[in-house]
Amino acid sequence: MNFFLKAFLWCSIVLLFPLQILSQQNYQVRRYTYAKVAEVYPRQIKVDWLFEIQNLESPFEGNSFEQLYIDSIKAKIETRSNSKEYIPTYKQLKPYYSVTVPKIIKSFEGNHYSSSVPNDNSMAVSNEGMLVSAINTNIIFYNTQNDSLLKTISLRAFSDTLSSVSSQQYDPKVIYDYQADRFIVVFLAGAGTSANTNVIIAFSSSSNPMDPWNLYSLTGNPLNDTSWSDYPAISLSNKDLFVTLNLLKKGSGSWQTSFKQSIIWQIDKDKGYYGDSLVLALYSDISFRAKAIRNIHPVRGGNTFYGPNMYFLSERNFALQSDTFFLIQTYNNLSSNSLNLSVNSVLADCNCGMPPNAKQTNNKALATNDSRVLGAFFQNDYIQFVGNTVDTLTGHASFYHGTFNPKQRNRKIHLNILTDTLLEFAYPAISYCGTNSSSKHSIISFDYTARTVFAGMGAIFYEDKDLYSKPLVLKKGDTPIQVLFYLQRWGDYSASQPRYNHPGEVWTAGTYGKRVGNFRLYGTWIAAILNTVEEEPTLVDGQDISSSVYPNPMNDDQVKVDFVLPEDELIEVEIVDATAKRVALIFKGEAKKGRNILSFSSQALAQGIYFLLIKNKNVVLKTHKIIK
Repeated sequence: MNFFLKAFLWCSIVLLFPLQILSQQNYQVRRYTYAKVAEVYPRQIKVDWLFEIQNLESPFEGNSFEQLYIDSIKAKIETRSNSKEYIPTYKQLKPYYSVTVPKIIKSFEGNHYSSSVPNDNSMAVSNEGMLVSAINTNIIFYNTQNDSLLKTISLRAFSDTLSSVSSQQYDPKVIYDYQADRFIVVFLAGAGTSANTNVIIAFSSSSNPMDPWNLYSLTGNPLNDTSWSDYPAISLSNKDLFVTLNLLKKGSGSWQTSFKQSIIWQIDKDKGYYGDSLVLALYSDISFRAKAIRNIHPVRGGNTFYGPNMYFLSERNFALQSDTFFLIQTYNNLSSNSLNLSVNSVLADCNCGMPPNAKQTNNKALATNDSRVLGAFFQNDYIQFVGNTVDTLTGHASFYHGTFNPKQRNRKIHLNILTDTLLEFAYPAISYCGTNSSSKHSIISFDYTARTVFAGMGAIFYEDKDLYSKPLVLKKGDTPIQVLFYLQRWGDYSASQPRYNHPGEVWTAGTYGKRVGNFRLYGTWIAAILNTVEEEPTLVDGQDISSSVYPNPMNDDQVKVDFVLPEDELIEVEIVDATAKRVALIFKGEAKKGRNILSFSSQALAQGIYFLLIKNKNVVLKTHKIIK
């Protein structure tokens, strides 16, 4: 990790005037019904050749005029900053590495590259450790409890039972519903040159992804105006599934005329799990000051689902510099007769903007797209969100991290730019990792590269009030990525999800440079990360005693509790989780005056954060945080 040169750009601008919140309610809501069209049985797929063909000279899907426009903006960025690796002269207002680095508790190679770019990592893990991971253009099912790969399937084979669906399938998104113990996969079929485009939604029928899935095919042109759907993002509430998409006009044209609008699908998720006809609502014509809002990103729940109202974020993702974000909110569950939507502009205390393409050791730059919101969650009355941006001091590709309370009347966003004097960052993902009812803890994962460092994957921990950990390397790259002849596609997003029944644990998937023979390809790495600095649960201590617990973090050997009592006492030694719920009663009985050593096996404990309590007559004598 010695190649990380610590730097942190903290933006804090005192606003001289009260923040003005502008709100508009321009939108349309339509209701639809889609019947289940097919089922897929992963166990029964015997042969899947996983074939793909990639044109190395045409790396970008969609409208070429839009890509020319993006290139022109990035050219302006290059001329405004020299993109050199140097120690900046600005004062560090906050220490970058002031918080303990999170702990890697599991990591392994994920999906194998399948000759399709970009990687577009998406992943979800169940409470019991079943994992579904997808990239362009394959999906794997994996059992993390016994480290076994259950199945690798191409998206094409996964949807093979559908009729009249394009074989060009891409942009997979995966999510886990901890309430129903089910998975949902969303991906696209067909692009702007296809006769028909579709949004494929697959619901697992059980907690085991090898069991049957119910498949639904939504039209990619829901407004019947020769549009096609691109770039899905998904989230869940207690009742519904939300899918956001961009509608692009088919055919050629400028970037302004190619983009039509962004839409939100609201779907009864239970219908999908049981294979019933889907009931849906479509929010369209979502605009602010008569201009369509682009790249709407749903805000997921932190460690629980929230609702019935749901939040979404967007911003001016093509702007060189902007301090304006848009907070969209839908109201009520799908079952309600009253579905409403509002749009508010919210100012940040710092600018973000279009990132430059990131440099590699072979001078083949990695594409960073634009500054759209790439990940967000809502927890303890706060939204945290991330996206690509530029560090104007170094000219590096970096990422922003924003926090704000959406329920406050005078909302304002506090924005930090996370940057480095050597590395360039892109495609961040964020998940809540707190275990205390008021915690703001989160883990941000990201992809990185540099002129002297191969493309890899890292993470950083956020505590609160501009306190971040030193970056943690999740996977070092073996090579620069070099698949296309020109600019290399890096990805459009990466993956992150909390393990819902393991407080403080976050699973993530990203991209690294992988050498296979003489080829320099995309690799996918999956890692589980644990927050090790969480606050203790609310417990009342009585008389303090001298004690220690070792080894800590625990392994599968005997754990020893060494404690000293002033008198002979009846005591209890118990283990509780982060909510103070008892997990195990280790000992109950008399302990003698003086030094005592108690030992026990931790094999029955799952990985996570716990607290060991030494008690006398329900009075807590000592509390120890322990980690497995």
